[in-house]
Amino acid sequence: MTWNSDMKGNNFTDTDFSRFTSHFSLKKAGTTHVAHWNNSRKIAFTLAEVLITLGIIGVVAALTLPSLIQNYHEKQRITQLKKAYSVMQNAFLMAQEEYGDVTDWGLTVTYQGKDDDGNNILDDSGTENVMNILMKYVEKSKIPQNSYIGYVESIDGRQAFWPWKVSADKYFYLKDGTMVTMGWINSLDCNGLYDGKRIVCSDFWVVFPKKSKMKIGVDVFNFFFTKEGFKPNSTTIGYNCNAFEAVGSADSNGRGCTAHALYNGNMDYLHKKDWQ
Repeated sequence: MTWNSDMKGNNFTDTDFSRFTSHFSLKKAGTTHVAHWNNSRKIAFTLAEVLITLGIIGVVAALTLPSLIQNYHEKQRITQLKKAYSVMQNAFLMAQEEYGDVTDWGLTVTYQGKDDDGNNILDDSGTENVMNILMKYVEKSKIPQNSYIGYVESIDGRQAFWPWKVSADKYFYLKDGTMVTMGWINSLDCNGLYDGKRIVCSDFWVVFPKKSKMKIGVDVFNFFFTKEGFKPNSTTIGYNCNAFEAVGSADSNGRGCTAHALYNGNMDYLHKKDWQ
């Protein structure tokens, strides 16, 4: 662009516009200097603006961090559960190779009735036989005799078990601190029903112990010990997994969560009523 003159008779031959400095430069003909009109201004934040921004960030963090932390812990627990299941299933297969069918592992029916005072008469020798066989095929450490772990609640928060008193022959720790134990053996021929097949010998527990309260389906997971190995408990076979309502007995609600956690890799049942 060329301007012929200004009010004082000065001639300007060019107009330069800089995209990067936001100013015009007028070059006067026959001169070696440039006149600048600079409309740029420095951008700065006031203290109030900074404090408001930090406050907004703090509110967002307060709303999102608990959820992120919980998701992290749940994913960590799922990883532990899958690892424990893999370790125990491999132990079962190796034991089966050496000892044959589980009905030949020295099973005994656990519940033998009640004594004169109404207390259960239990024969734990069969569960101890099974656990001692499985121990041979895992890296583990035994639990001290008559030690205790924390209270156990149903997934909906009801008291399920008082502190567990554990015996050294029925419980052991895996290498990472996970505890495993057998429940009651109900029949010598393992004819309990699972998914249409009569293969169940007893239930089996995988526990992530802590001294504080634990919940079934969160810290305590229920499996079945069967002729085919370990099978996760599931809502599809009639067990409960309801974190929002007190359904069934306190020691049963949450047992049915195991299959979902193991196969789907999440604990959606803790956050959604309609997770199924």
